[in-house]
Amino acid sequence: MYRFMSVQIQLTPLQLASLIGVNLLAFAASLGMAFNIDAIVLSFDSTNTVAGLVASVELAAIAAGNLTFAKLATRMSAQRTFFVGIVIIVCLNLASVMVPSTDWLIACRAPAGFALGAVVATVMTTAGRSHKPEITFGILNSMVGVMGIFIAFVLPRALHFHEVLPSVTDFSEVDGLYLVYAACSFCALFFIMTTPKTEPVADFDGTGEKPSLLVGWIGLVGLGVIFFGHGTLGLFIVKVGRSIPLSAEVIGYVFMVGSVFGIILPLATGFIGSRMNAMAPIGVILAIIIVSALALANANSPIEFFIAGPVYALLPIAIMPIFLGCLSRVDPTGSLAGAHAAFILIGSAIAPFAGGALADLGGFSLSGWFVVICVIVGAALAFPVVRRADLIRVG
Repeated sequence: MYRFMSVQIQLTPLQLASLIGVNLLAFAASLGMAFNIDAIVLSFDSTNTVAGLVASVELAAIAAGNLTFAKLATRMSAQRTFFVGIVIIVCLNLASVMVPSTDWLIACRAPAGFALGAVVATVMTTAGRSHKPEITFGILNSMVGVMGIFIAFVLPRALHFHEVLPSVTDFSEVDGLYLVYAACSFCALFFIMTTPKTEPVADFDGTGEKPSLLVGWIGLVGLGVIFFGHGTLGLFIVKVGRSIPLSAEVIGYVFMVGSVFGIILPLATGFIGSRMNAMAPIGVILAIIIVSALALANANSPIEFFIAGPVYALLPIAIMPIFLGCLSRVDPTGSLAGAHAAFILIGSAIAPFAGGALADLGGFSLSGWFVVICVIVGAALAFPVVRRADLIRVG
């Protein structure tokens, strides 16, 4: 019998709010990735594939940092990791404003991504050790919806900063975005001191036997496959809207409205996940993702985009409290939950490049069917860990 109860953390409201502040403000550049891709195309006169490559490198670096620190987070000072990581992010967000080419932009975004991965791993490992992980993850993911409203409102306007500041040499659309991200990450520094101070934990009990977490790692691979498929279309939602055509401001308003549901859905799924088995709600959400993917990929009118776009973009956030709760039941130390962002971002890192290539090759309709295949394969891989978590709950 594994003795993990001592690793649980009773988060106070202030500590939870501080974790949310650190997570969302540091993560702003990734939350705005769809706008980043559009701005890179405009600023550097690049193709979708090249813009997708920049995003892929940044997301891959986040995944590498996350996977590296998923285990280290249980052995290091969380506040020290937050401080060092966020200082690096602030500096590189500012440096990204000055770059003259996509090659230099990649050179800035890669180390910024690694630092962000360390921050996110530490936040999620801490959340996974909370007394009620489904509720904690529900609140964390709900606040992504709040940040989504801010991002959707500010970024379309930040694209025009270069028009307001004509005296700044070579200031372009993408530079306005990175100024916003630099300001957000700087604000994250003020939340660090009130985050929880965690104690190191062991991976095994007094018998010296480590619990088998293979089923959890396979489930994380499945989650990565789902997010890879989702990202091949999701990271090009702005481009889909532009092709209808809609302005960036209108697209931003659509996602502001959608983000309201992004606030409610994780809270609802976190509540549901803490009170019933996970299999049924996860299955329903994945089915809706498939339907909305096909609808969005073939949208040719504003009303189709207004409905399918927000639903498709936000549903993966809704599934996370339940799935992360499953990981926390299988591994109460929080390491599996802490590593989840790496698997999401490994898939998401390939997604912009692959999605750009798919769009250039066969249009967004091809991307929609690719999403369907990835969701089915990912669900099959994730099934065993969800089933084990349900068995632990009833046992």
